[in-house]
Amino acid sequence: MELVHLSMFAWCVPLVAIPILLHLLTLHRLRTVDLSTFRFLFDTYVQQRRKMKFMDALIALLRTLFLLFLILACARPMIRHWNTLFGGAGGGREIFLLVDCSASMNAVTDGVSAFDRAKLAASAVVDKLGSDDLVTLVRVASRPEEIVSKVTADTDSLKEKLGALKTSPSRANLFATFTQLFSGGAPMTLKPQIYFFTDSQASGWRELREQPAEDLVPEGSKLFVIDVGSSAGEIPNRAVVGEVPEAHRAIAGLPLPLKTRVVNYSKDQSEDVTVSLLIDDKEIARKSLTLKPGETANAPFLFVPTEPGTLKGRFEISADRFPNDDTFLFTLSVEPQVRVVIVNGNPTKNPKDPFENEALYLNTAFTATEPDDVGQASKLPGQNPTDAKKPGQVGNLPHDSKLTEADRRFVKSLDVVELNENQVNADAIKEASVVILANCGTLNDQQCGFLRDHVSRGGGLMILPGDKCNHDQYNKKLFAIPGTTDQFITTAQLQPADGDVEKSETFERFASIDFAHPVLSVFENREARYLTKVSVYRRFPLKLPAERGNTWPLLEFGNGTAALVESRYGDGRVILAAFPMSSKWTNLPLKPEFVPLVLRLVSHIRTRAGVEGPSVVAANGVAEISVAKAWQNLQSEVVNVEGNRLPVTFEKSVNRQVGAFSATAEKGFYDVDVRGGRIEQPKHESLAFAVNLAREESNFALINETQLKELLPSVDLKVIDASAETQQLHGSIGQEHEIWRPLIYLLFVVIVVEFWLSTFGGQRLDSEEGQTVTERLKDLGTGGFVGRMTGAGQGS
Repeated sequence: MELVHLSMFAWCVPLVAIPILLHLLTLHRLRTVDLSTFRFLFDTYVQQRRKMKFMDALIALLRTLFLLFLILACARPMIRHWNTLFGGAGGGREIFLLVDCSASMNAVTDGVSAFDRAKLAASAVVDKLGSDDLVTLVRVASRPEEIVSKVTADTDSLKEKLGALKTSPSRANLFATFTQLFSGGAPMTLKPQIYFFTDSQASGWRELREQPAEDLVPEGSKLFVIDVGSSAGEIPNRAVVGEVPEAHRAIAGLPLPLKTRVVNYSKDQSEDVTVSLLIDDKEIARKSLTLKPGETANAPFLFVPTEPGTLKGRFEISADRFPNDDTFLFTLSVEPQVRVVIVNGNPTKNPKDPFENEALYLNTAFTATEPDDVGQASKLPGQNPTDAKKPGQVGNLPHDSKLTEADRRFVKSLDVVELNENQVNADAIKEASVVILANCGTLNDQQCGFLRDHVSRGGGLMILPGDKCNHDQYNKKLFAIPGTTDQFITTAQLQPADGDVEKSETFERFASIDFAHPVLSVFENREARYLTKVSVYRRFPLKLPAERGNTWPLLEFGNGTAALVESRYGDGRVILAAFPMSSKWTNLPLKPEFVPLVLRLVSHIRTRAGVEGPSVVAANGVAEISVAKAWQNLQSEVVNVEGNRLPVTFEKSVNRQVGAFSATAEKGFYDVDVRGGRIEQPKHESLAFAVNLAREESNFALINETQLKELLPSVDLKVIDASAETQQLHGSIGQEHEIWRPLIYLLFVVIVVEFWLSTFGGQRLDSEEGQTVTERLKDLGTGGFVGRMTGAGQGS
């Protein structure tokens, strides 16, 4: 207990002795009187005398207490419930103030967030620091940040920095915090006092559970964990955790499936939840869910973007005690349809043999979306009897196809144009994303130049040579870069055609398949053995140099030669096959793998956007922004949640210019503005990405003192309950609990008791002996009791 007016109390406390002095000065003194024998009278007097002395002492005590309580009430005594928080007195200490800035600290209890209570508690500790204490203030999040480091205690400056702290969308990481402060290159610290202001969410201590932490904090340290959360336990919470759109490069005019996940973290309460989808702040649709305790449910939506551009969307549920996780943000980069130009080197339309058309199977792959068992088997020209056409293989999809839902959506996004070789010019392929050369054998030098420029700008080129092609012309006219001797759009070289469609012993099969490649990963199935049953009757062997440079094989034949290779040139990609996609040289078009293989190849090499970035970035994560290599004089800025423009620095990689932006400490949308190009041809593109809360922050599972001591056995650890409920009972941290009101009540009690004893149970003068109660009440009106209360006039 402390006194606000201590000096007044010190000056006034001697007044308490006044009743004692009066009592001593007015004591009855016996006089010896020589009388005859009054033995019985004397015995009665002795008994009364003892009673009077006791009553006199009791009344004096009550008067003393009256004065003492009166002086105490005026001095304003206070009880400090939080004295254990300050770790004792003294100076020259090393003090570490760690403030939990994870997203869960925004949870509100009794109208105040845990984060606000944490800052108030930290300010109270600052008020108790000595002038020679060295203070380090740390913002604890996934990446700890030292606000000040080992500075002498400046109360005003520290409080200002505490007030400026903001929460992060990420979770806390105590392992990273202690490592940064006390390990590696950190300055030596001896027996520090560490204050950690937190809501005791278990996720912040996860790394300490997974890794040894015995020597992480200096031995002999004192760690005060100030729990500013809720003493009621885990907060029941509902959260929308969302999912990143599978294809955030959406296509204008085509349906785009979006899906979010909603979690009910309550252990005993079901929740009715309404989930809304909003795009550019406009509600598109809503769904209702009923979640059992601990249940997770999906809410699927379908959205059709109408125009190209960047859209900002969010999934939203109704607010609760922790509103930060009631929305999930995302962005959509909407593009026009993907234009695929098929250059048909053999566009025959012979009704007797439609399979002579080189683009037949390619067009089938670009229109097939659903399995169909309609069709009739027939033998194709140049085909083995065992490879007879199965039902539904032309114009439809085999039932065992590896076509995924993403592949089906991609089919709908395609804008397929078919050209003859003589129609290839700069304008014809200007808007093309992918150009496919299907058995083209008459391309001239100028057309080859147009194709190389297309790839250099970022376009895709797929080369499928057949019986109309001359291998040497491809190597010299298309692959080689004019005016150079060591530059090629692909370092692979076509060799003379090999194999006989009539001799099965000359057929080749795929023996080596790169399942790690994104195009082929879908075919990895040991039981189904996809692609291993494909026969290639005739092919152009692909020769790769010892130093493969910009080219690598995706498929290889059993004899070790490459069957399908990928190359990079400029910002684009080139796919070179050893055979055409027709049934004349291979049975691949008749296999279930054909359609997904073609679609995935086209999707892989299609033109990349000039500027690419993520749709969603994890809290405190890194947003990687890539720009086409052709962009010159590159300048980029990111506009953060607060509207500040922050520059992004780019480094050149093999085929792109890549920049990293890591200042993602707040939830919200971040706009990216990229400019470049020449003065006469400036380039400008914009995109956006979103930052959401770390998913762990929605789960309010707590860690207790016993578990903390197990994690840090060498630390003198103490958990202090500074929860909302405790502060409501004992007052806020740093604010004392005054007790003058109870003292006033005690004063009244003392006055009443003293008055009663003085009036009805005190001494009686001789003249009062035998007075009735009525007579005593009459005597009150004369004021005689005043004299008796002060002891005046007694015992002459």
